[in-house]
Amino acid sequence: MRSRRRGFHRARTLLALLAICAGALVGETAPPAGVSAADWSAIRAEYERHRHSAVAEAGGYKMRNPGQQWMTHFDRRGFTVRPGVGDGAGWTWGLELESWGFAGQMVRASEAQPRADGNRIRYRRGDGVQEWFVNDVRGLEQGFTLLRRPAGEGLLAFDLAVRGGLEPRLSGDSVGFIDGSGAQVVRYSGLKAWDAAGKVLPTRFELAGRRVRMTVDERGAVYPVTVDPLVQMAYLKASNTGSGDGFGYSVAVSIDTVVVGAHLEDSIANTVNGDQANNSATDSGAAYVFTRDRDGAWFQVAYLKASNSASFKNFGYSVAISGDTIVVGAPNESGSGAAYVFIRFGGEWSLKARLRVRAQRRDVGQQAYLKASNAAAGDLFGVSVAASEATRRWSGRKARTATQPGSTAMGPTTRHSQRSGVCVRAQRRD
Repeated sequence: MRSRRRGFHRARTLLALLAICAGALVGETAPPAGVSAADWSAIRAEYERHRHSAVAEAGGYKMRNPGQQWMTHFDRRGFTVRPGVGDGAGWTWGLELESWGFAGQMVRASEAQPRADGNRIRYRRGDGVQEWFVNDVRGLEQGFTLLRRPAGEGLLAFDLAVRGGLEPRLSGDSVGFIDGSGAQVVRYSGLKAWDAAGKVLPTRFELAGRRVRMTVDERGAVYPVTVDPLVQMAYLKASNTGSGDGFGYSVAVSIDTVVVGAHLEDSIANTVNGDQANNSATDSGAAYVFTRDRDGAWFQVAYLKASNSASFKNFGYSVAISGDTIVVGAPNESGSGAAYVFIRFGGEWSLKARLRVRAQRRDVGQQAYLKASNAAAGDLFGVSVAASEATRRWSGRKARTATQPGSTAMGPTTRHSQRSGVCVRAQRRD
C-alpha cells in the first residue's frame, strides 16, 4: 500500500493555478503563509484534541490514540485497551477501580455511566470521588480526585483489578504488563499526587496478585487530593508518531477561518464530522476547519471527508476557501481525481454541491462531488483548487486561497456580486 503512495508522490507535478500563486511547501509544524506561529500552535493543539476525542458506542465511549496505536473502550466499570484499530487481534488490557480508602474501611466503587467532553472522560464513583481520563499525545492519563477525606488512618489506597491477559509486574516506580512471550507491552507509571495547596504527596505502587494498588501518604494534606498515573506503550516511539496524516500539507485562510488538509489521514468517515476513530481507509485523507472567536481562541468546527471515502483518495491534497465556500481536492480519487465543495450555512458546514466542468448551473440540493466530464486515469483532477465567493458581506475584503500545497492566492472579489465560483486544476500523470 505504501508503495502506491510513493508512486503517487513521484508522479505528481505541482503547478500554480494562477500566475499570482506562489509559495514553499507547508511543513507540518512550520506555520503556513497567512497564519502566525501562535495561531498555528493553537490550531494544531485543537486538532490534536479532536483526533483524540471520545466517540459514543454501545455501553459507553471509545477513544483512539494515534501515537500509542491503540483504541480504549470505556464502560460503567472501567476501561479496556486494544492495539490497532477497533477490536484488532492481539492482547487486551485494562483496569477497573474496585475500592478506595484506608485499611479496614475501604469503600467499594460503584458503577457509573462515563461522561465525555472532547478528549476527556469522567466518572462519579461515589460520594466525593471522581475518576477521570485524558487521552492525548502522551498516552492515556488516568486520575482520581477525592473531594473529602474518607474515614480511617494510615495510607490512602486505591485498588484496581486488571482486565485482559497481560500479567502485571512491579518494576521500581512503575508497573509493567507482560504478554505470553515475556515481553512488556504496557507501562503504568508516572504516579504522582498533590493536595489543594499544591503540596506533593508521597506515592507508590503495590501488587496483590492481579490487582494493582496505589498508595498515598496524605498526612497533613488539604483536600481535595488528586492522584494521577499515566498509561503508555512499553516500547519507545518517535515523538511525532501519527504525523503521517500530513496535517498542514495544504492550508487556506479566509478572514478568521482556516481550512487545513491532511491528505494521508486514514479514517473511513464520510462528509462532515464523522467518526475519526476508525482508521481503516489508508490515505483516504481529510480536511479540518478552524474558526477564531472574539477572544482570539481557535476552535475546530468541522472535520471534512469525501462522501465516498476509500483508501488512497488523498482527499485534502489541495484546499481552498473563500467566505462560506470550501473546495477540497482529491487527485487520486478513482484514479483520475475529484474535488468536493462544502458550503457554510447558519454556521454549519455541509457537502452540498454537484458541479460538472462547463456546467452553468449548480445543483445544491444533493450531496455529490466535482468530476471532469472527460475524466481519465492519471488526470490528477483536483491536484490544485481555488474558490471565489463574492457577496455583499465580503465586499471590499480579500480572501486567501491555497491552490496547492504551500501556495496561496488572493481570491478575487467583486463588489455587490452574489455569484461564487470554483476552479479545479487537472495535471496528467506520466
